[in-house]
Amino acid sequence: MRGAFLLAGWLMWSGCHRETTPGPAPETTHSLAGQTLPLLASPALRLTVAGRLGARAVPVVLDVARPLSLVASGCFEGNAPAPEGTVRAPELAGGFRAWAMVPLPPLTVGATPVSLRAAALSGEQPCAVTLGADVLEPYALTVEPLRREVTFTPSRPREAYTAELASAESVREAHVVELSREPVGDWPLLPARVRQGDAELTGPFVLATREPFTRVALAPAEAQGLQPLETAANLPPRTFAVDAVDLTEGVGARPLVVEAAGRWQSPSSLGRLGPDVWGRFTATLDAKGGVLVLRRPRVKSPASPEPASAVAAPGPAAAAPAEPSAHAEPPSGRQLCTDAHGAFSEEACYGLHVRREPDGGVSVVGAVYRDLPEGGRLHLEPVGLDGQRLESGCGVGLSFPITSRGLTTQHRLPWPALARTLPTCHEALAQARGFKLSLFEEGSQPECPAACAFVTENATRRTVCECQPTPLGEGGLMPSRKGTSREPPREERELEPEDPK
Repeated sequence: MRGAFLLAGWLMWSGCHRETTPGPAPETTHSLAGQTLPLLASPALRLTVAGRLGARAVPVVLDVARPLSLVASGCFEGNAPAPEGTVRAPELAGGFRAWAMVPLPPLTVGATPVSLRAAALSGEQPCAVTLGADVLEPYALTVEPLRREVTFTPSRPREAYTAELASAESVREAHVVELSREPVGDWPLLPARVRQGDAELTGPFVLATREPFTRVALAPAEAQGLQPLETAANLPPRTFAVDAVDLTEGVGARPLVVEAAGRWQSPSSLGRLGPDVWGRFTATLDAKGGVLVLRRPRVKSPASPEPASAVAAPGPAAAAPAEPSAHAEPPSGRQLCTDAHGAFSEEACYGLHVRREPDGGVSVVGAVYRDLPEGGRLHLEPVGLDGQRLESGCGVGLSFPITSRGLTTQHRLPWPALARTLPTCHEALAQARGFKLSLFEEGSQPECPAACAFVTENATRRTVCECQPTPLGEGGLMPSRKGTSREPPREERELEPEDPK
């Protein structure tokens, strides 16, 4: 079988500026430091954890760039409580907005009480609480994409991270990116470069954790020669298909579809940088300490000398270890990756994390730590309670598009809609108590060419998939620049606070 690689036995189980009229008193929170919490299962990386608002289970979104914590109006039965006052706060896209501050029932994040007496009321109907910088500022957040976990630790000065990485011998490469602070909103900014052909847009972007997608301001991008994807007649541009978004040379994501922000009026930033870029690394986000630390396995081609561990200087043009292009396989063969002991192997380029969800279901996260010039497929093997292979009559796996290294995707196996499309496979896979990696193949899955989970019914050879959302919708292909752009999926529009007036 061309491009196939056996993976037997490789398995991983379960990282405001305020003007008030009047404003709320400063709040004291119980410490989240030392807590490691699972992120709620989602194909795309989202910083959302489980919490409780009073007696109600709620998703809690971690948003390091929002000055104020928010509560959705959908969290209240009937009308929301009467506001206690208003707070006028800056918005990422520019301008200010007045928020009504409403009292909250007791809030817990994980099992930790958070003494947030009041929050800004958003008009969103799905119930969610967003923790902003008013709660998160004392913490550094370390997001581990493969395990889909976030760990809270006390903030530290940037120099502490740099000294720690310089003195440590690590099997992973590490990059330190300096964060600055926006002068009005005080949210974290970092330099990034967006490339499309010969056109480049370089400048400060907001480090964002709320939405999964990177967003680029439309007017500055077009002024630099970047071309948005075409839309239906009379609709504004919604997306750019770009060759790369880099934080330092070769440290970022390639290729990528990013959102086009037509109403980004901020004079201090060119957009926001989302988990679709920094989430390809184990990332420590310390806004107060002014640092973003990115870690990942080192790679080399089989004929190349072992690269030295490096800490990259900040800035898009800073020197960094050269990496093979995402579009061309190294002539000496596929890249090799470091394992936990520092040894290079191809097996170490693939990761799988299996997690039992609170409702008893199983979710899997797959990761590929090397470049995929043709895309790839990770085939999985379902296992029963005894750890032995479960004969299901169905093939199951994870597919990846053409991409640079570090992409992860998470899916419940089986996912609920599979009961309608392939009921026999859904019933069989529901008996599985875990999954193992069995085979890697070069090339994307034809029916599922994005980052997806796929199931093939062996008897009929029918394949169905569940794919990550993209700015083009669920499972959107990497388009040509003459492709058609669509509106963001509804779940993204609902997560976005209203644009400032």
